[in-house]
Amino acid sequence: MSESNLISKEISQRKQKVLDHSDYRYLRIVQQNNGGSVTLDANGGQESVFQIPASQVFNLSRSYFRWIEEQTANAAADFFVYRFCDLVPHIQRLTIMTQKGQVIICDIADCNYYTNAVLRHETRLDEMLGNDSPSNDSGIYSGLIPPQNSTISYTDAAMAGAAITADEVNASLATLATNGVIRTAGGQGKNSFLEPRYHIRNAASNTKLKIHNRLPLSLFKNTICAMDKNRYFGDIIEIRVTWCDTASVYFRAKATAKTDAAAPNTTLDLTSLEFHLCTENNPVIVQDMKTKFANGGFVDHIPYLYNSKQTKTGSLQHIEIDINRSQGSHVQKILWFPSNNVKDQGVRYFHGLGNQYPDGAAGATANTNITDFNPLINGNPIYPSSVKQISSNGTINEPYFLQRNRMKGNCITSVDDYNYNFVWYQDWTDPNPFWMKPLDRFDPDVYIDGYPLTEPIKYELDINFNPAGASSRIHYLYAVVLRELTVNQTEIVLR
Repeated sequence: MSESNLISKEISQRKQKVLDHSDYRYLRIVQQNNGGSVTLDANGGQESVFQIPASQVFNLSRSYFRWIEEQTANAAADFFVYRFCDLVPHIQRLTIMTQKGQVIICDIADCNYYTNAVLRHETRLDEMLGNDSPSNDSGIYSGLIPPQNSTISYTDAAMAGAAITADEVNASLATLATNGVIRTAGGQGKNSFLEPRYHIRNAASNTKLKIHNRLPLSLFKNTICAMDKNRYFGDIIEIRVTWCDTASVYFRAKATAKTDAAAPNTTLDLTSLEFHLCTENNPVIVQDMKTKFANGGFVDHIPYLYNSKQTKTGSLQHIEIDINRSQGSHVQKILWFPSNNVKDQGVRYFHGLGNQYPDGAAGATANTNITDFNPLINGNPIYPSSVKQISSNGTINEPYFLQRNRMKGNCITSVDDYNYNFVWYQDWTDPNPFWMKPLDRFDPDVYIDGYPLTEPIKYELDINFNPAGASSRIHYLYAVVLRELTVNQTEIVLR
């Protein structure tokens, strides 16, 4: 464009768009039962119910749970408290439904295991690095925690001016703070500057650990909770939380998380328990939402989780999940992660490609490595040959390289991170790297993608373990399907 065609914005008479931005404020909601507290015990299963008023226009992804957690007694002599922190360990199941028709719009089974699997894979690295690093009664836990600070301390002899020996340098380097991680080889984190922490530990043994929590619903990926979008249902919306047992939240151990790991010796109190609902207060937007609701309502596509949990034993294990049109219009993703079969303390959430751990001391059982696996759709292999992790007793890391482009920009920053936090994604959505994907995939201008369910599909996996011995794993399969949500004055329907 030539300079003669440029018009100053001060004299331009072109029609301009008027944008009404959201005016978000928060409504404090307490549970319908038990006031502002709940106590988790060794059995779990306690429930909390929160109700969103029918009059509110709200945004679930910007809403959050808030509570303070603390053990009811000290850890025990010489023991520290280790709380899992790369997941939402407190919640066993999260269900969101309408009150009138009991239409379930979100249901996450085994929510603690699901969040443990997906958060590293579906959280932007820059978002994780901006999170707080809580400690005992300090800071706020809101999701993945950045690596803790690295420090080097020198010996008294070195500080006194004496020559520094090689042993002293090695001892100083050994003081570098690590993530408190039980790795597959029993060693330390391979990428301590970027790898999110695996647990929080109190500063002194034989004490309690007090953590302040502010957990946004956006942590529950691939559900309506993660959609940054205003909602109006004209009905009371019920959020039901089923709480976990205490051993799913924390454990006891001595100097390290691998030293004499043991189950919790006491219950866990959650106090000041509240749900903070993000409500829209811009009157123009509120009126527009309610007018549309009255004049035909809304039709929207929302992601919904359909899951299967299968326990298998042996050197060759076969798992499968059937999906048809009754579950949704498209399949966006299928996630598979093979969890530790033995739910012992510090290794309760282990879902790596390497050896399992049979006890809290993290001694590996023999011959339980996944060597290769073959994914199939309706009996047809997706790849020309099986995806190989180990070949001729050598590790070749083929799963990582097949998934590498998808993970760019997320919290998996090395092959070691991936192997230890292994989740296999069959992804039919935008193939761009994670950092390039739009922040709001559900903007009206973003097309719907995925594998169309014009006919039923069977997704299968044949998994080979080290042939020298049998293995046992709990296999979790989650299919992310798109479902059509219709909301109007007559009905609320999920198809």
